[in-house]
Amino acid sequence: MRKNTLTTSLNFKKQVVSIFIFILLIGYTSEAQNQIGFGSNQYYKVISFGEKIDFETIDESVTWTIANAAKNIHAVIRGNEINNYSFEEPGEYEINFHENKKHDDECNHPAFAERFKIKVESVRLTFDFSKISFSEQIVRGRNYSDLIITVPTKITTKDNSNIKLPAPGMSVAGLGVSFTVEPVEKEIVIGSKTQLLKYKLSGIVNQETYLMFDFHDFNNQVQTYNLHQVIK
Repeated sequence: MRKNTLTTSLNFKKQVVSIFIFILLIGYTSEAQNQIGFGSNQYYKVISFGEKIDFETIDESVTWTIANAAKNIHAVIRGNEINNYSFEEPGEYEINFHENKKHDDECNHPAFAERFKIKVESVRLTFDFSKISFSEQIVRGRNYSDLIITVPTKITTKDNSNIKLPAPGMSVAGLGVSFTVEPVEKEIVIGSKTQLLKYKLSGIVNQETYLMFDFHDFNNQVQTYNLHQVIK
């Protein structure tokens, strides 16, 4: 009886550790995404038309100016209103950030640069993870060579044009995970609104873990699918 109790306790601790590390992985990915575009020669973010950007909680003393000269767009908004602003037209936007308060402490600096740019693309890609499928079940210790993940996508263009784009990438994260991933089709012809994207996985999961699948869109922004089961 004591042996069974110890085994149960050890298994429970392993699950707790796996969940904790899984949460850290999610947090790391989110932080990495938030840092995209802070370089002087980069956009703060590249998004698709009709999308919004989450700037998190913004003080009401902040004033934002949003401008797209080519499309004759000019808007002035305050505080958290920026999170509800939809960038409907493709193009380059200049964002001015003005905070009406002083920062005396070196560590207490403004959350954003005074001026930065956002690029809005004319193609939008959304993954339907409710219908994602795996050609084989993923189990620990098995070496895979051609496991196929299929996910339906909705692809929309601003002008409904037929264009050809390189297939976006995908990656897998988890404890003891060693997977290489490549799209089955190298290019996508944007013609219909719904397409099936397929990815081939090769490699192995060496220990008990959760898996997180990061699917990139055409702007290299990440949409994440979390597999809510332990690989064991």
